[in-house]
Amino acid sequence: MLSSFFIRNFRSILELHLDFTFEEGKAPNGYKEFEVMPFLEAANKQRLVPCMGLFGANAAGKTNILKGVDTVKRLLIEDSSLIDLYEPNLLNPKFTETTFEIVFIIGSDTYSYRITYSSLAISEERLTKNGAAVFNIQKLKPQFSSAIQSATYSKEKLSDILHVECSDGDGHQTKPFLRCIGKSYPGLHQDTKAPYRYFQNGINFIINDDPMLLPIAVDILASVMGGDQAAALDAITDVVRRADIEIAAINISETELGPDEQPSNGELLKRSGKNGPRHTISITATHKDISDNPVLLHFRKHESDGTQRLAGLVGLILYALKTGGVFLVDELECSLHPLLMREVVLLFKKRRHNPRGAQLIFTTHNTDILDDSILRLSEIVLTRKTIANGTLVRRLIDAKKEGEDIRNVTNFRKQYLAGFYSGVPHPAL
Repeated sequence: MLSSFFIRNFRSILELHLDFTFEEGKAPNGYKEFEVMPFLEAANKQRLVPCMGLFGANAAGKTNILKGVDTVKRLLIEDSSLIDLYEPNLLNPKFTETTFEIVFIIGSDTYSYRITYSSLAISEERLTKNGAAVFNIQKLKPQFSSAIQSATYSKEKLSDILHVECSDGDGHQTKPFLRCIGKSYPGLHQDTKAPYRYFQNGINFIINDDPMLLPIAVDILASVMGGDQAAALDAITDVVRRADIEIAAINISETELGPDEQPSNGELLKRSGKNGPRHTISITATHKDISDNPVLLHFRKHESDGTQRLAGLVGLILYALKTGGVFLVDELECSLHPLLMREVVLLFKKRRHNPRGAQLIFTTHNTDILDDSILRLSEIVLTRKTIANGTLVRRLIDAKKEGEDIRNVTNFRKQYLAGFYSGVPHPAL
């Protein structure tokens, strides 16, 4: 579970802290029997929000907050260079490096991962567990806790890994230490292995216009269903069908291409590695005609944009709910009916659907979701942007703490659209 996220000097963000804790004081009476959960309760008793909706005008920086989380994951999981992932605020040169810090909970333990870097080097990387340092690296000078040291991974061995595999040989750290040890070294202590796996498997960010969304979602969901892609696709199809979309079945097939072959019109291209084999991916949907006979339709040609996006979205939602992961979605309402968007949010809010404590973090312009029966004060974030201070965030619970008369029965939508909370555009067209 995510507990908080800090960003400094990234895209439109100069400095920002986002808190995912439930801060509405005493829990509602009888909350353990509520169908719609007011909060998630971690094993360490910390109360966190199951959902967080980011609202605000266009270009306020909502997407950049989600991209910040995704950038931390890419730093740790991909082999991308620092220059590809260094995107500082270009309107205010106050800071010369980017800093991310994510606080997250695994079981009953609270971890914090912090990294500071420029396009050339990582100047700081730190991992803590329950407030105590697991490792702390400042300009290639490391400190390792005794807990992660062993006969196999002595202090000297860990230091060698840092200087040989994570640096350029000229005194600059160019790769995250957590990435180097997490990807390549078996038998690591749980204090380093668990955080790496959290970033690897526990966080997913949806790219709205990715044509491979459904095949990717099937692969990810199948990974927690014994590798059974057919079962994963059936599970996705079942939810899509229950969303009032008349699809009897969805099928995905792959065909390897020859060295000089090109994919046919409408087929997707999948490549295994930089120089690996290429495959075409064909997706079909089965419908029933007027005589109840099955009819195969080309998924990308004949299904609506909403159906295509929903199918991929469902796969990643089911994965998050099965694993207790974090799912980040930009423009959740894109191509979805408002009532369907409401049901997506409620999957994470309802106890029977979300027993493992998954979290949904999304941006949206759909104000229909601003309803007291769905999102609470701790789950609504308003964003705005200034040139001097970049993207700023304010939860409604913060406004209440500052003295504004806001309750969970307030008509959020009407007041938000009236500009009562800020975070709305002021067009002069």
